[in-house]
Amino acid sequence: MERSKLSQLEYKVLQLLREDGRRSASSIAKELSVSRATVAKVIKSLKDKGVKFTVDYQEEGEITLFLISRQCVEGSAECYKLIDGKYISLVRGKLHEIEEILSKVEGEKEYFISTQKVNTVTVIRGELRCDYCGGEIRGDPITFKLGKRIYYACCRTCEKELRKRLSKTGG
Repeated sequence: MERSKLSQLEYKVLQLLREDGRRSASSIAKELSVSRATVAKVIKSLKDKGVKFTVDYQEEGEITLFLISRQCVEGSAECYKLIDGKYISLVRGKLHEIEEILSKVEGEKEYFISTQKVNTVTVIRGELRCDYCGGEIRGDPITFKLGKRIYYACCRTCEKELRKRLSKTGG
């Protein structure tokens, strides 16, 4: 494990981001009485020191399993060898996908499954509207990024027409 010593300012910024990872640099700067540019430099410094900023959530209807078995489970997102020679596999997916993966370990005499993950937040997506037609998006949206903005479309036709409209208006 890599260790880095943080300055007092880096530590304060990190604590504020720990409380609210979506907090703006301007808000942090105001609270710490420094400039926004200083906060940006501190965040870059933290990244350079190996500090990772992540979002950890799980979509409704998804399940996370931790399987301990004699081998890595095919289809697992991650797999690690334990000190006793067994393996722990992390499997994520919809319930019907998980059942298929579990069928691969049924023949084993010994396996252990846990479906709980500590500090995981389940997210239920609210209503999402197409940026072209305004219709409600059901299922997975079609997304694309233009400049600093992400656009959502309900179908390929709306995506195509939205791209045309944005190219005419300059994004």
